[in-house]
Amino acid sequence: MTPTTTTDRQELRSHGPTLGRLVGDTDAFLEHWEHAPAVAEASADVARAFPLDRAFSLLGTPGLPVSCFRLLRDGAPVPQQEYSAARERPGPGREPFADGAALLRAYEDGATIIFEEVRLLVPEVAALASGLEEDLGFGIYCAAFLTPAGNSGARPHYDLASGLLCQIHGSKVWSVGDPSERWPATPCGDARPEFDPVLETVLRPGQTLYIPRGHPHAGAATDEPSLHLSFAIKPRTWRDVLQSYIRLGGTPEPLRELLPLDHAGRSPEELAAEAVDRLRAVLRSPAE
Repeated sequence: MTPTTTTDRQELRSHGPTLGRLVGDTDAFLEHWEHAPAVAEASADVARAFPLDRAFSLLGTPGLPVSCFRLLRDGAPVPQQEYSAARERPGPGREPFADGAALLRAYEDGATIIFEEVRLLVPEVAALASGLEEDLGFGIYCAAFLTPAGNSGARPHYDLASGLLCQIHGSKVWSVGDPSERWPATPCGDARPEFDPVLETVLRPGQTLYIPRGHPHAGAATDEPSLHLSFAIKPRTWRDVLQSYIRLGGTPEPLRELLPLDHAGRSPEELAAEAVDRLRAVLRSPAE
C-alpha cells in the first residue's frame, strides 16, 4: 500500500472544502484512500442539494431524454422501451423522451431509478461535483439512486472507479468486501462476485460511504425509500500518464527502434524492463 503523504493532507486541508463537506475529517478519510472502505459524516447541506421531493419532481419533468435515466429491477437492467415516449416528430438522432408516468410505475413495481444526468439537471449537485474535481484533481461522474423500500439496486459487483455515496433520504444496508484483484482494469460485467464483508453498515442520511475501486459491494434499501448521491472518481493512473506521454508527446527515437532479433525468445518482463530503461534515459536527457 502506498501511504497518503503529508503533502496530500496539507493540500486537502487548504484546498478541499467540498471534500470536507462530503466526508467531514479529511485526514481520517485519507487513511482509507484507495485501499479500504469507510463511513464518514457529511455536512447537513449536502442533503439539501437533491432532496427526495426534487428527485420525484424530475421524474415528471416533460421533455427529458430517456438517457437521463437508467432502471434496475432485481439487479437486471429494465429496457428503455418500458419508460420511453416517442417524439411527435421522430427522426434519425432524435432520442425518445422519458415517460414520467412509466418511470413512477416501474418504481412502484420495485425498480431502482438511476438519475444519470443529475449533474446537468441540478445546479446544486453540479456545484458539489465541480468542487470535488477541484479538490481531488480527478474527473467526477455523478448519479443519484432512488430505490424503493425493501428493494436492492444493482447486483453484487465492483466498479473501476472509487465512489463516495452520500445518503440523502432513508437508509440502505451495505456490504463491502476486499477485492480479488487490487485496482482492476477489467469491468465486472455480468459477474456476481462472492465476498466476505469487511464492512457492513446501515447508511443513514448525512453519512457518506467510501468504496475504493475494485471492492465488491451490494446494497439494499430498508423499510423506507432510499435516495443517495454517488460521486464516482474517474481514475487516472500511472499507465495513463505513460500512454499520454507517448501518444501526445510523440514517440522518442529510442522507442522507435526495432526490437532485437532475439526478442521472440525473451520474456515479456525482460522486454518491458528494457523499454522502461529506454524511456528513463529519454526523460533524463535534455530536450532537443
